[in-house]
Amino acid sequence: MDTRAVLTPAALAPPEGYDRARWEAAVISSSLHRNSRIIAFVLAHLADADGRLPAGGVQHAGRLAHLARITAKQARMSLTQLESRHFIARPDIHTWEPQNAVVRPITLTVPSSSTRRTEAHTGETDEQR
Repeated sequence: MDTRAVLTPAALAPPEGYDRARWEAAVISSSLHRNSRIIAFVLAHLADADGRLPAGGVQHAGRLAHLARITAKQARMSLTQLESRHFIARPDIHTWEPQNAVVRPITLTVPSSSTRRTEAHTGETDEQR
C-alpha cells in the first residue's frame, strides 16, 4: 500500500494573510528610510509565497548589505526599523536558541496602520446631504 501524501490544489495554495502586492504598497506608502525600503524589497524578492524567510536563510545582514549595496550596519539598522514598524516579524533575539549559529527567520507582515479605511462613495456631494 502506498502511503505517500498527495498534494491537492488547496494544500499548494499559500495561506491567507500575506499578499506581496499589498505588502509592497504598504512599504511604498510608508515613511521608511530609503535603506529600509531597499532592504524591504530585497526581502520581498527573497521570501517564499507565504512571505517567510526560513532560519539560516539569506537574510544575514552582510548578505543583505551586499545585495542592497549598503553597509552591514545600515542593513542591521534597516532590519530593526522594519521590525519596529511591524513590516517584519522575527523571534526575540534574547529567546532565540541558536543565538550565533543560525540567522533568525523573518516573516513579512503588513502593519495594521497601513490599511486604508475610507467611506463608501455614495455619489452625493456635501450640498446634497
